[in-house]
Amino acid sequence: MTRAKTKNRCLQSFLFLILGLILGVGAIWPGLTTQTGRKCFVKIIKDGSDGNVSLGTIFSITPKYLLKIRNEKNKYKKILLIGDFCFRKS
Repeated sequence: MTRAKTKNRCLQSFLFLILGLILGVGAIWPGLTTQTGRKCFVKIIKDGSDGNVSLGTIFSITPKYLLKIRNEKNKYKKILLIGDFCFRKS
């Protein structure tokens, strides 16, 4: 009986963690569920992955975000800033 309770408690905790993660990301980046937001994110990541970014991609990002992305040293934070730009704009 104790083993079953432990297993259920573990499963319940895991489900709450997953639900919290999904709701948290959805609250932070509401545009994550839209097609245009995902296309924007993938386009910027693919275009900049080789080190050369096209002029069209640069003009699609606002100057405020361009400066933030350029000045950031951490690659993970750069991806977060690109996600902020694509998923938060209306």
